[in-house]
Amino acid sequence: MRLIQRERGIAMLYALLLMVVIMGVATLMFARTLGEIKQSGDDAAIVQSLMLARGAANLGGTVLQQSVRNHLQAIVQSSSSTTGQWSFGTSAVGAAYPTASSVAAALSTGSGSVAGQLQPEIDTLVCGNQVNTTAGGYGEVRIYVSSQACAAQGGPYALPSGINLPAAHFVSGSPRSGSGTDPEQVYALPFVLVADGYVGQYHRNVVIQGEYDFTVGRPSFAKYALFTNVHELAGGGNVWFTDNTLFDGPVHTNQYFRFYHKPWFGGQVTSAGCGNPGATACSGSSGMNGAEFYGERSFISNPGPHPSFSNSYGTQAPQLTAGVDWSSAFVPLPQNSTDQSSAAQNGGLYFSSSMASVKMWAADGSGNPLTQDSNGNWQPAATYQYIQACTGTGSSSCSVYRYASDGTLYEQNGTSWSLVENNFNGVVYVNGSLSRLTGPARTPAGSTSPSDAPPALASFAQITVAGSSNIRVTGDLTYEDQPCTGELHKDSSGNVVPPDCSNNLNAQNVLGVYSQGGNVLIGNYNSDSTEDAPPNVKIDGVLMSGTGTVSVENYSRGSPQGTVHLLGGVIEYNYGAFGTFNASTGQDVSGYSRTFTYDQRMAKGLAPPHFPTTGGDEVKNVALFSYGQREQVY
Repeated sequence: MRLIQRERGIAMLYALLLMVVIMGVATLMFARTLGEIKQSGDDAAIVQSLMLARGAANLGGTVLQQSVRNHLQAIVQSSSSTTGQWSFGTSAVGAAYPTASSVAAALSTGSGSVAGQLQPEIDTLVCGNQVNTTAGGYGEVRIYVSSQACAAQGGPYALPSGINLPAAHFVSGSPRSGSGTDPEQVYALPFVLVADGYVGQYHRNVVIQGEYDFTVGRPSFAKYALFTNVHELAGGGNVWFTDNTLFDGPVHTNQYFRFYHKPWFGGQVTSAGCGNPGATACSGSSGMNGAEFYGERSFISNPGPHPSFSNSYGTQAPQLTAGVDWSSAFVPLPQNSTDQSSAAQNGGLYFSSSMASVKMWAADGSGNPLTQDSNGNWQPAATYQYIQACTGTGSSSCSVYRYASDGTLYEQNGTSWSLVENNFNGVVYVNGSLSRLTGPARTPAGSTSPSDAPPALASFAQITVAGSSNIRVTGDLTYEDQPCTGELHKDSSGNVVPPDCSNNLNAQNVLGVYSQGGNVLIGNYNSDSTEDAPPNVKIDGVLMSGTGTVSVENYSRGSPQGTVHLLGGVIEYNYGAFGTFNASTGQDVSGYSRTFTYDQRMAKGLAPPHFPTTGGDEVKNVALFSYGQREQVY
């Protein structure tokens, strides 16, 4: 019995010891689990803070490519040289690049440099702005193009320890010669981007070093949907933008605009505010930064991107959907057509005196214009671009030229073709007036529909017709490869309907018509009917007059001729009239009405060959390059 009791006691003792061991192991396992849970939480927080830092860095990159670019554009326009060989920096005449010290001084030395002006703009965009998460974490970013950032937003903050910001420098390009074909130049602003992510007590930091490269070039006047030096008729008389006014591209005047009711603008509207603009600068009062509203005149310097004037100006409420700047820089029109004349004599077609006509058409090898199939498409694809130039009205006074997509220009001699130019540059220059500029005749003859006009320009053709005096358009001038379908218009409910330009902005055919010393006229009410444009004329191209107007000839005479359908832009010294209408009924009385659609390709840098450029620089594009990154846990 005692032996049995002793065995039971030993068993109980073992059981108790086993329970102690099990409890100990369980305690250890629980403690370890708690540690692993805590460590997992720490790891998750560290990862979250890193993701926030990287997200902030991505945001900073987006800001540099978009919003910062807009500020850089304004700084470049006001700071770059308009007379030197280089936009930024200097060099000896004939040098292949500007000196490093002069570029650094212009771009990154001092508060007046490009970087010195750009840093406060960057600070306003990013400093103090946090990227928050629902879990309570947040990210923030600072961008340095100078040695300090966020001076007005809680700083200044110096560059991180061990990080240096190199001087800005020239990247590539050639010196300017002063011609309209001046090359683009590329400059680099080094930057440091510091992004921080915070989750509770955890902090992760990402530092990126790189270069902000920007390409500078002289923009073409083709970028405007409408440009006027003086926003008045040439003979005097105010021009009002009304409910019927629709522009879907950039609009600028060196004077100021006048608004009646609700004109609509889909592109940026800018004006220099000159009371009496001269050819090259404000010759009279300046600083009239605003607009005139029908019935009351008021000048407002900063109405904001989407102003509504209904409260102060009754029904005068222009729809400025893409923003407005009524303190814009004065943009002088070119003073001569030397660039175009020179280009025509060196790779183009140059005519030393006035011409009776220039006709252009897209065709096959036999010169036959394209024909329209049952779906309205022009067939077959053009293999040649033809240009016929006539000094008189008889066929014996005409010369016929053609070129294919390789750019080799030939002149017709009987049944054969003789080489004229291996690399035709697209410029046709008339040293005098051009009485008739047209494309092929409509099919059938007498049609009043512009859809019946065969293409004037082949899909590969890029042509500028320029002259020293008047150029009269007497026929349809259309593209084989249309970049847009439809036209800018209002529907029956009054809603603005834009064209569809989403599918073919890579189309290459483009036309410019430029008169330096005369007007660009749309022929109307002439005694010679061959000098009149057809009803509802269609013009694909950018029309420009350096000293006159783009207008309808004899616009107040004769019966109404329908609508001018323009795909492109109009640049002129004075605003040109197109027709008259009955103010009571709204019906046209004479001339043409107008439907203007902006060619969106011009905003992307496409322009007719050797088309006049503005005097100032603009940022053509930007690119970010990273050459170093580090991550830090705090």
